[in-house]
Amino acid sequence: MASPKLIIRKRMQLIQGKVRACCYVQAIVDPATQAALEEHCLNETVFKRSAYSAAWPKGALAIPAAISPSVSALLKNDACPEISVKSLLAGQMHQGANIWEMMSFEFIAKLAFENFVAMTQAIREMNHDVVYTSQATDTAISDAEAFNADTAAELRALDAADLAA
Repeated sequence: MASPKLIIRKRMQLIQGKVRACCYVQAIVDPATQAALEEHCLNETVFKRSAYSAAWPKGALAIPAAISPSVSALLKNDACPEISVKSLLAGQMHQGANIWEMMSFEFIAKLAFENFVAMTQAIREMNHDVVYTSQATDTAISDAEAFNADTAAELRALDAADLAA
């Protein structure tokens, strides 16, 4: 299965007598994943303004310094678009009031796409068993395996020394 991709088109377009900065985004996924998304997750929101307007979560894409004021203004604005699985698959265009707003929409679309990719990973894992172990358990097992391997090597060295003597 191919990795999902995000197509981004930025243009200056004449709309209702004004030239506006527009950004169009569309997600491309393999047909099987798209069918599963359309059947089960079409109305899921992958970017909701209210989730990001108060605080930026750790692990999210870092806001580039150049567009930080514009992203902040866009997130506080009621006109900030929400992005859903349906709109990403069908394609979504945002008409910005200026270039900064267009760049801010592109940024939040990238963040939405990261969330979308996590969702597609979950879709791909459906009907498969996923085995999860704690990181603490993995470390303990690794330490025990290393200890056992060292002990076995020392025993082999002692056996080899006994045979040579």
